[in-house]
Amino acid sequence: MPKLFDLKFPGECRTLPEGFWSAVDVWVKKPHVVNKRLCGVKETESRDVDTEELRSLLGNVDLCQDVMLFLSRGNSSTQAHEKETWSSSVRTFIPKVSCYGPKAQKEVVLKDFDLQQVTFLPFEEDAEGRVSLKKGNIHLIRLINHGCEDWALELHVLAADAWFSDGVAYPKLPWLSSDLLPKLVRWAAECKGSEFKSTLSLLPVEKYSLKYQQLKEKYKAMVKVWPEVTDPEKFVYEDVAIATYLLVLWAEERAERGLADSQSFVDLGCGNGLLVHILTNEGHPGKGIDVRRRRIWDMYGPQTVLEEKAITPSESFLFPGTDWLIGNHSDELTPWIPVIAARREMSLFVLVPICVVQQICLCRGDHLMAMSSYSCRYFVLPCCFFDFFGKYQRRQCKKSQYKEYIDFIAEVGQVCGFNTEEDCLRIPSTKRVNAESKLTTGRLEG
Repeated sequence: MPKLFDLKFPGECRTLPEGFWSAVDVWVKKPHVVNKRLCGVKETESRDVDTEELRSLLGNVDLCQDVMLFLSRGNSSTQAHEKETWSSSVRTFIPKVSCYGPKAQKEVVLKDFDLQQVTFLPFEEDAEGRVSLKKGNIHLIRLINHGCEDWALELHVLAADAWFSDGVAYPKLPWLSSDLLPKLVRWAAECKGSEFKSTLSLLPVEKYSLKYQQLKEKYKAMVKVWPEVTDPEKFVYEDVAIATYLLVLWAEERAERGLADSQSFVDLGCGNGLLVHILTNEGHPGKGIDVRRRRIWDMYGPQTVLEEKAITPSESFLFPGTDWLIGNHSDELTPWIPVIAARREMSLFVLVPICVVQQICLCRGDHLMAMSSYSCRYFVLPCCFFDFFGKYQRRQCKKSQYKEYIDFIAEVGQVCGFNTEEDCLRIPSTKRVNAESKLTTGRLEG
C-alpha cells in the first residue's frame, strides 16, 4: 500500500501543525469550496470512538484487519501505532443534482491527532438503513515533518486499484493530487480564521439543495428571454438562489410556529422584479417597489405586482400587515430598513451579501446576516455600502470592508432593539472578471 501522492509545503511554513487541522476542517465541513458538484454536507457532532466501536462499525473481519493496519501504520515506515481512540464524525454528501436515488453517500471521518492524519471511511446507506463500506475509497491524508520546517502532505489509499469515481462525491484519484492537496497546503499555510459562519448554517442544506434544483429547472427559461442589458445567467440564477433560501427559511418558520398561511412580503428596491415573480409564483403574496420600471416587468403577468415609485423612509412606507420586508441589493435603503421595521414594530432578518471570490473556480459567493425576533421579520441583501447619509466610510482597518459593513448593519439593528445571527449562501455567478465588474453595473440596474 504505497503512498499515492505527496506535496511539500513552502519553506519556513510556521502555521503547522495547527494549520493542517484548520485546513482539514474546511475540507470536512465545506467540501463544496473545492468540489463544485457538491452543495455541501450534513455533519454529525464529533465524538471519541474506541477500537471496539470502530471494529464494530467496520464489520467484515478481513476488511477490519486491513483498515486497522491502515490506520495505525498506513504506508509509513514508522512503527505500528496502537491507537485507542479517534475523534469521529459522519458527513453525508449533498450533491447539487440528486443522483443517488434512495442511497445516501456518507463518510466516517477519523482524526488522529497523534499521527497528524485524517482518515475517510466511505459507505452507503440505503432506504432501509443497511450500510455497506466502500473498501476501494478508503483513504487518509497525513501531515509529515521531515525535520525543522520541512513539511509535506501525503495521500494514502487502502486499495487504489479499486477506487470508484462517481463523478460527484468521489472524483478521480488524480483530482485529489491536482486539486485537493494544493488547496489543503494553501489553507494550512495561511491558516486564517473566517470572519463568517459556514454556508447555510441556519437552514437544512439538503432541503435547500433540493429546492434549488427544482427552481433552477423551473425558471431556467428566463435566461433565453431576458430583455435587459444585464447578464441573464448571473441575475436569473442569483435570484433563484435567494428565492430558494427564503422559501426554505419560510417553510421552516411555518413548521416551527405552526403557521398555515404562506408569509407575505414587500421587496423594497426590487429592480428587475424576478425575485418577486418567483416568490409570488411559489405561493407567497407580495409586491415589489422600485424607483424605475424595467422592461422585463411586462413579461411577468398581472399576478406579479410591481410598483414604480420612489421609496422614502417615512410613515408612508411602513407596510402594516406585511410579514417580511425584503431588500435585495437595496443600496441606499439598506441601513434604513431596520428603522422602517422598528417603526412598525416588526422583527427583522437581514441578509448581507459579500463578494467572496473562490480562486479555485473563479466564482462569487454571498455572506448573509440574519436578525430575528418574536413577530415579523425582514430580509436585506445589499451590494454597495451606504450609511444614512451617503457612501459608507470605513472606521477601522482590522476587519475586512465586508465584515465591517455587516457589523454596522448589525449595530443599526441592535439600536432598533433586535438580535443578530450570521449565515452564508454561495450564489452562482460568472467568471471572476465578470462577477467583479458586473456587480456594480447590476446594482445600477437594480
